[in-house]
Amino acid sequence: MFKNKFVIGLIVAVIVGVIGYTFLGEETTVSEADYAAEMVQERKDKDKFFRDSEESPFRKTDDFKGIDYFSPSSIYKVTATVVPYHATDKKVNVPMTDGTTVAYEKYGFAEFTLPGESAAADLNVYRLLIYKHESGLSILFRDATAPKETYGGGRYLDFKLEDVNDGKLAIDFNKAYNPYCAYNHEYSCPIPPKENTLPVRIEAGEKIYHEE
Repeated sequence: MFKNKFVIGLIVAVIVGVIGYTFLGEETTVSEADYAAEMVQERKDKDKFFRDSEESPFRKTDDFKGIDYFSPSSIYKVTATVVPYHATDKKVNVPMTDGTTVAYEKYGFAEFTLPGESAAADLNVYRLLIYKHESGLSILFRDATAPKETYGGGRYLDFKLEDVNDGKLAIDFNKAYNPYCAYNHEYSCPIPPKENTLPVRIEAGEKIYHEE
């Protein structure tokens, strides 16, 4: 049984611009069209990796149809406040899909609102637990698009430790990806914690993979 690999930057190291608004306190000049074009290229590169690489989770790459995605949207690029985790149960054995566990650390919570919603209402402030592991940081989450539109086992977002800057973390849900076990049951993947089930639809990132 293979263990799922956390993938920083969706396999390919692509510098993604921020769409015409303040993101982590920095004004940007990249247009939404340019950002969408960068995302399209990044997704093409990932499809090429899955077709050509010996490390692809697909054993029969000739049958690979390409990953299906939501269209890139600036709505799902947010700046979260990171609340450090200080409780005594910081060390956690995260359950895997094969029944085993893997040791991670509860790094903190990412708290954010989604553009277009009223930040004044408590129900509109969302909170996701961040795990720390040997490769950096990850958020494993589910949302209201699962399991019909997105993988029922949850999707992942990966970060480097230095991505947390002055207690802030830039989260781009357009980069939410499926773990390898969504494509191949030979892989074992960490299961998102119950508290990381969002009550809203996150129409961004990877969808369910359909073989036909």
